[in-house]
Parts: sequence; C-alpha cells; structure tokens
Amino acid sequence: MVRAVDPPGSTLPPHVLRQLAGGGDWIGSWWTVVVALALVVLVVLWAVRRRRADRWSWPLWAVAGLGAAFTVGIATNVVVGYVPDVTAARVALSSWGVVSPPAPLEHGTAEATSGGPRSGRVEAVHVPAPSADRMPEASLTWIYTPPGYTTTGSTRYPVVYLVHGSPGTGGDWFAAGNVPHAMDVLLENRLVEPMIVVGLDVNGTGPGAEDTECLDSTTGGSQVETYLSETVIPWVDARYRTLDDWEHRAIGGFSSGGFCALDQGLRHPELYGTILALDTTGDPGTGGQAMLATQAQWDQHDVTTYAASVPLPHPVALFADIAGANHGQNRKDLTSIAADLRARGQDVVVRVEPGMDHTWSFARQAIPYGLVFASAHLSGKS
Repeated sequence: MVRAVDPPGSTLPPHVLRQLAGGGDWIGSWWTVVVALALVVLVVLWAVRRRRADRWSWPLWAVAGLGAAFTVGIATNVVVGYVPDVTAARVALSSWGVVSPPAPLEHGTAEATSGGPRSGRVEAVHVPAPSADRMPEASLTWIYTPPGYTTTGSTRYPVVYLVHGSPGTGGDWFAAGNVPHAMDVLLENRLVEPMIVVGLDVNGTGPGAEDTECLDSTTGGSQVETYLSETVIPWVDARYRTLDDWEHRAIGGFSSGGFCALDQGLRHPELYGTILALDTTGDPGTGGQAMLATQAQWDQHDVTTYAASVPLPHPVALFADIAGANHGQNRKDLTSIAADLRARGQDVVVRVEPGMDHTWSFARQAIPYGLVFASAHLSGKS
C-alpha cells in the first residue's frame, strides 16, 4: 500500500515522546544510580578512615557492600527496563506469585476532571482453563480498560492482546512494558481510540512450559493455542464490552511473544485483523522443538516459510519493530515476513528503534507506535 503521508505508528510528536518517557520513577532512573554510587563512595572513604584509626569499621564495609549491590541492581534494571516504577514492581511481583494481585489500579498521574478520570483501570483476573488444555491454575491475565469504561454502558471497544517473552508472565506488558501509562498518554493526546488491552499469560506445563510459543503441544504439554482461541477470547468477550470480531481485535508481542502474534495472527484470520510483532524471529525456535514432536509440525509454524502463501480471506495489517542494535535473525526474519505480506497488498509498517538492544527498554519504547497503528486499523481509520 502506497501512502502520501506517514502511516499510523511510524512517528509520534516530540511532546508525546516526552510524556511517554515520564512514566518511570526512582526505581528506573539513572539519577538513583548516581546518588547511590556517590553514597557508596562516601561510606567506603569513611570506612577507610576508621580502619586507619584502628576503629571498628566492618559495619561500614557491610553497608558499602549492600549499597554496591543495590546500585548494580538498579543500574541493571535501568538498562534492561524490566521494572520502570514502583507500580510496575508490584505488578511484576504479583505476576510471579510473590504477593497477592493488587486491587484494581488507577493508572496515570493526571487528576480527575469534571469530564471523568483521564486514566484507565487495570485489574488482574484468572481465566479458568479446561483440564484438557493443561494450563497452570495460578496464572493471571491483566486487563486495561480505558477512561470512561463502564460495565453497564452501551459503548463497545476494540481489544489488543499482548504476549510476553520467554521467560515472562502475563503482567510483563503492564510492568516492564508500562502499557497503561502509554495508553493514558496516547488517549490524552487523541492518538488512539479507547481500547481494551489484555496481557496474556502463555506459560504452560510439561515440556516447553516456560517457552510455549503459543503452540498446542504434541509432547504432553499445554494446549496454549486452543486456550487462547477457545477460552481466553470468548471469556473476555463475555465479561467486557468488546467488539468481538476480527476487524476489532489485534494480537501483539515482544520476542517469543512477537512470534506468537505472527503465528496466531496469520493462522487465525477469523480472530485477528492486526498484528504487532516486536523484535522476534519468524520460527518457533527451541521452544517449538520442546512443544512439538516432529520437524514437520515445527515447519507448519515457520512464518518465514508460509507468510507468502498462507490464506488471507481478509486484509491483515502488520506492524513490525526491530531493535536497532540487532543485526541478526530477528531483523532478517521480520524484514522478510514484512516484504512477503507487503507484496500481497497488506498494510505493513516496519520501524527500527536506533541503538536499542533486545530488552524491555526497547519494547517499552516501541509499543506506543504499535498501539497507534493498531488503533488506526481497529477503528477503521487506517
């Protein structure tokens, strides 16, 4: 498709980028690292002076050691981007089962106005799975509903399903990805229409449990594809005010979750009309080898092989984003798949995030563009 203007999802205004970058706090800030490092240096100098004076100095060395560990931990988190703020830490801990899920959270920092809240609502829910799917019993699905959403209203909303990487949990997009903040900012700036966003947990049981690739296992593990298509989507549609057709449903993901989005989106056009694939390969990899018993089964899920020929009964829109520092298989596969779909007349946008590595910092930077792209297609404004 040829456009005379920038397609949705290709650019964002500078003031919006500044707002998006403001979603973190001390736990994800280099300033915390600088201050902590300075304090560690001061404690070390104090300990050295006390030691020279033959004074009891080991408690200071212990404090310095703990401070150094804290500094390294915060610095690592800033680089990887897994926990951008305290709210994200709470979401992550509850996703891991360390603490109980929080009560519904009101995200965003804007104050309520006479027109109603300007921030969406997040809740963690358990979607029960049939025993035949062999899914974990304790998994949580995270759901964002936009400002103004009510269970009794008449308005219905498009849905974006997001899949975590491996290892990961259903809360990753709501913690590391900071999707609630991104949605609030994009809605405030009228860059997206109100949408429901669902953070899926695609971990399973048995072989390949932590890297299911959203597949139905033939080696004794979970039936993840069946769980998503036959349990989760109907469950969400029955309990939330959704627009329950492929034209108003998107699936996206990062890393192995990006493969899930590609494979599920292209093989289930009856469910999804838009795909968001962030820095992923086009095949099921080693996770697929654990989930599938034969090479022939694995080959059936190799998107790089079937993208040029898979039946497309209706248009499918693809947003692909690549970490700029990645010059390996992810870039090659996404570029190839994008070219195959574009050659078939599909609407495709490919972005590269300059200098970014394959981390949640990249995914958090990329997902707002993907949400804008998805909204344009789910609302019919593309």
